[in-house]
Amino acid sequence: MIGFLEGELIYLEAGQAIIDVNGVGYETELAGFDDLPTVGDDIELYIYTYVREDALKLFAFPSRKDKELFEILITVNGIGPKAGLNIINTMPADRFISAIMQENELVLKKISGIGPKTAQRLILELQGKLEDFVYLKSGQKSSTTSKIENEDRQDVVDALTALGYKISEINKALRKISFEDGIAVSEKIRQVLSYLGKER
Repeated sequence: MIGFLEGELIYLEAGQAIIDVNGVGYETELAGFDDLPTVGDDIELYIYTYVREDALKLFAFPSRKDKELFEILITVNGIGPKAGLNIINTMPADRFISAIMQENELVLKKISGIGPKTAQRLILELQGKLEDFVYLKSGQKSSTTSKIENEDRQDVVDALTALGYKISEINKALRKISFEDGIAVSEKIRQVLSYLGKER
């Protein structure tokens, strides 16, 4: 799989670009650029390689974070590469993530092609994933610590969804509660249950 390209932009029209890398031209679709580069520029691109039976496409992003956000978006049921690119090209990543975390359907519906049902599905399926995405990008914790905390978080979510709670309300509780370092998963579950009981 191609994950990164560095070369000269030799063609650009309507977001479709060709990058010359040592004499080989890679056709890509650009996404997530505040300002598009111009023909003749030397550029660095993070690449998502999309493969299916009848197609092979390269989607190019200005940063690794944009590429990873796109990869998260297309995990949502009904959101394919075209819709994922539309979201990234329509709304700044920080604003989109904020709308998801705050469950702001009105902001999400400003994106072309996103109706009420799709907005609700994005919120439901992305809150936990984007919470982890933003947290891990902050660099505040070591990768080992983050991995342990993410595993605990998933255990809490699994336990509470089994009890009938919605993922959205569990994620909301997890954002509000500040756990003491080193406490057991069972205690985290108890604290989240207590919070959810007060909210209902």
